[in-house]
Amino acid sequence: MRSWQIFKIWGIPFKIHLYWFAFLFLFSWSISNQVNLTLGDIYNTKESWIIGFLTSFFLLSSIISHEVLHTFVSLTQGVKIKKVTFYFLGAILQIEKYCQTALGNIKIAVVRPLLCFSTASILLLISNSGSSKELMAINIISRVGILNLFLGFLNLIPISSLDGGNLLKSIIWHFSGSKNKGRNLLNKVNLSLSFLVLIFGIICLFRFNFYYGFILSFLGLFGVNSSKSESQFFKIENILKFSKVSELKLKPLRKIEFDSNFSEFNKLIKNKKDTADKYFFVANNGRWTGVVDENILKTVSIKKWERSFVGDFKKPINSFVTVYSNNKLWETIERLEKTSEGFILVLNASDIPLGIIDRSKIGNFVLNKLGFNLPSQIVNKFNYKNQYPLGIELPRIIKSMKQKGDL
Repeated sequence: MRSWQIFKIWGIPFKIHLYWFAFLFLFSWSISNQVNLTLGDIYNTKESWIIGFLTSFFLLSSIISHEVLHTFVSLTQGVKIKKVTFYFLGAILQIEKYCQTALGNIKIAVVRPLLCFSTASILLLISNSGSSKELMAINIISRVGILNLFLGFLNLIPISSLDGGNLLKSIIWHFSGSKNKGRNLLNKVNLSLSFLVLIFGIICLFRFNFYYGFILSFLGLFGVNSSKSESQFFKIENILKFSKVSELKLKPLRKIEFDSNFSEFNKLIKNKKDTADKYFFVANNGRWTGVVDENILKTVSIKKWERSFVGDFKKPINSFVTVYSNNKLWETIERLEKTSEGFILVLNASDIPLGIIDRSKIGNFVLNKLGFNLPSQIVNKFNYKNQYPLGIELPRIIKSMKQKGDL
């Protein structure tokens, strides 16, 4: 959905999403209702709405100012930010490059909570020292201060999507020297907290309040699934990072002798199993000498097929993108995505072709490593389309790993 740019600093556009206006209204309505219920004898309906709207507006203003300072600290720590979009109680940063040091991530993680606590302290101090003549203004200031205090503590919860999660992960990384240890511990903490929320939600669902129990149960279940997804994501990263091409089951090369005529070549094409595979590798006395495309048949009249030989139309093998069997899987995927043919020729250390790999071969290898064994019908379907099975976006995962400095 659409978002609007409110300003631009350091070349970074700061935008407000359309959802913000809906949340602004709902939050204003919620606060005005609270004022009516608790202070209805002091404020009328119009004043309650004014308090609700101004509280919501100034809360957003404080969040925006905090995010500007958070962005500044992030930039000083080497983070590259493309844009910042506000969704009322928070913001989503589109990041091109993450901080590469543990200490830098710690500095980034503490900025927002510290700013929330500082803002809350100042506003609550002002509200406590105000006079009774400024009752409405004091009410708004104190509410914004309390909400900032709440956001400060909320941000410190050790969940991966919050600053507290990044802080915990970075502290473990700083003292252990291993980023993966921090990620693993954070994921375990997320899973434990999610289970606690889920259990508490189920208890509330049947014994106390159905509405709040349902929400807590949903959040707990969502957290459990997110933790499991993060665990699978971490396994995929390790597979891409440490696995080699030699571990994959290669697609064998289709062979044809250099002195085969076009009639013999045509028979091989008719008997092929994979209709999408159009290349044959030319052999001469047991040595690979080149490659031919089945489309060469169209360049020669059928009357001349008996006198036309495959070896005369071959192209060099190095016309294809190649990788060595000891190449890392993530490097191979990057090269594969740059090819127009959709496959890569695998060579051994002596530059002898061993076989072919494509997206379906790589995707099935990753899924098998994760413990997923797809039925042969599904495997054949993706082999035909040359796609990563089950929509697994390996190139995007590799890009994310590079942005985080994991590659």
